[in-house]
Amino acid sequence: MTEVTPTTTDEDTGQQLQSEDSAAEEVAPEQSIPDSGAAQSGPQADKVAAAVVDQKPTLYCFETCPFCWKVRSLLAWKGVAYSKVEVDPLKKGELGFSDWKAVPVFVDSDGTQVNDSNDILEWINSNHEGATSFPAAGTDAEQERWMEFSNAVLGKSIVPVIYRTFGSSLKALAYVTSVEKFGRWQAWKAKWIGAFVMRMIGRSRAKLWDLPPEANLAHQLDELATGIEGDFLGGDSPDGGDFANYGMLRSMQGLRGFDIVEGHSSIGPWYGRMQSTSGV
Repeated sequence: MTEVTPTTTDEDTGQQLQSEDSAAEEVAPEQSIPDSGAAQSGPQADKVAAAVVDQKPTLYCFETCPFCWKVRSLLAWKGVAYSKVEVDPLKKGELGFSDWKAVPVFVDSDGTQVNDSNDILEWINSNHEGATSFPAAGTDAEQERWMEFSNAVLGKSIVPVIYRTFGSSLKALAYVTSVEKFGRWQAWKAKWIGAFVMRMIGRSRAKLWDLPPEANLAHQLDELATGIEGDFLGGDSPDGGDFANYGMLRSMQGLRGFDIVEGHSSIGPWYGRMQSTSGV
């Protein structure tokens, strides 16, 4: 089958409700901390100790955010105890400490803020013990390839499937009504306005591909399957590419299109191994 690639560029990240879309943000090849200034991906120079909750590493996220699931799966695999802060998908008031308004945002226990999911994966891998570490940033071309694939391809492929209809969009945003700190009116707006906005974003993402959304997702899973060597993309144990792509697909569980993942001859079993390994 011929490769299906985006037919147009799209830098509209849909950050009103969703999370990062790193089409315009490249993963930094190292974990150096940049100078203070405008918001950017990776570790930040200025520490934000006040954003640390209960003296633990703290993850600012949306419950159904695929980029957040990347980080949640790695934290679980490493056994890192952390605090999770649910961000209002409309107002994002919880990110008042940060110029970077896309989730996930990770604040380590010492107050170091790290932006962008792939950069967060690399930070946790390098700075937290537990489980087997995967290759450091910039040292494994295949790992880098599949981590980028998670953002540039798979992330843009799942959105038009999940949010294909207004009903499926409502289902995906329904979680906000169970977040205790969200008031009834706040949750109602996030759910109903969010469903409308994400439906529009889904339609925009669908235009990136030559194939219809479901067929394109199946095709991209075929592509991902080519990287599996043994049990994982990383071979005998998962690497950054595994966690990056598993997070994307984990966000679909229980939502429209997950049957495509479950039914895939290679990705279905791989998904099961990742879920068993990570525990989430």
